[in-house]
Amino acid sequence: MELAAQSHFPDASGATFTKKIHHSVPPALDPRVQPLPGRFVVAITGASQGLGRATAEVFARAGAAGLILSARTLAGLEETRRICEEAHSASKKPADNTNLKITLVVGSVGTGADAKRPADAVRDEHEGRIDMLINNAGVVSTHESAWGPLDQIRPDQLDVPMQTNYIGRFLTMQALMPALLASPSGGTVVNVTSICSHFTAAGHGALGFNISALASNRLTEMAAEVYRTDGTEGGGGGKGPVFYSVHPGTIFTNPPVGAPKELYKLCTDDADLCGAVCLWLGRNRPGWLNGRYISATWDLEELQERKAEIVEGDKLKSRMVL
Repeated sequence: MELAAQSHFPDASGATFTKKIHHSVPPALDPRVQPLPGRFVVAITGASQGLGRATAEVFARAGAAGLILSARTLAGLEETRRICEEAHSASKKPADNTNLKITLVVGSVGTGADAKRPADAVRDEHEGRIDMLINNAGVVSTHESAWGPLDQIRPDQLDVPMQTNYIGRFLTMQALMPALLASPSGGTVVNVTSICSHFTAAGHGALGFNISALASNRLTEMAAEVYRTDGTEGGGGGKGPVFYSVHPGTIFTNPPVGAPKELYKLCTDDADLCGAVCLWLGRNRPGWLNGRYISATWDLEELQERKAEIVEGDKLKSRMVL
C-alpha cells in the first residue's frame, strides 16, 4: 500500500517519469499477448493474497510451466493455486498440451531456514530449474507507532520491515542464485519495492518501511554489478542474470497496522499491473534497465523511447563519482 496520490508525490520520486501513467494493465501488456517462451519456471514470494496472488495469476495466464509460490499461510496459497490453475486452463489453446506444475512453500522469507525452502522446491520438484524470482513478500508495520515521528517509533518497527523487505530478499536471492545462474533464459530477479523508498517527508509512509525499500533498491543495484556480464548494456540478452526493482503502484491490499484510513481511497491501481510489468521484464530482460528502479505505472513504450537518455545519464553519473 502507498500513501499519497501520484499527483501529490514529490517530483524527485519519479512518479510521473513518463507522461503517460497506467492504473490498469494496458493492452500491450496483457498476458494473453505476452506468452512465455517454452518452459518457464517462476518463484513468487508473498503469494497467498493481494499483489503476489495477482502476479501468480498473470504468469499462469501467460503459460508458465512452473510456479513456486511461498507465503506464511497454507490456506491462502491453496486459494492462489486454484486461481492459477483456472487461469492457465482458460488461456490454453486447443492444441496446447502443456501443464502447469505448482508447488506451495509455507514459511517466512525473513528466516534463513524458511528462505531456503523455495530453493529446495526448485531442486526437488522442478528439476533444478528456475527462470525468474519475484521477491514480493513484504511488511509495512506491525504497530501504529511506525507512522509517528522518529522519537515515538518503537525500534521493532525498523527491525520488522528490514528483516522481511531487505534481509528476506537477500536470503531468498542467495538461496536461489545457483539455479538462476544455471537458467537457460539467463535468470531474472524482481524485487518489489516502493516509491516510498524515495521519500523523507512526513505523510509519505512509515520510516522503517521506507528505509527497508531503499535498502532493497540498493540490493538490486549491487546484485546487478556483481553478476554483470560482458557483451550487453548492463547484462541481459541471455548472457547472465538481470535484476530490477519494481514499484507496483498504489494498491490496496491488507491495510498496514496504524496507517491513516483516509488515505486508503488514494490506492487506485490494479494489483495485476505489477505482474504484467514483471512478465514483460522476464520475457524481454532489457539489459539497459539492469539494476534499476522502475514503476509499474510508467508507460513502457515511452520508457524505451528514453533509453538513450537514461543510459547516457547513468554514464555521466559514473564519471562524476569517479
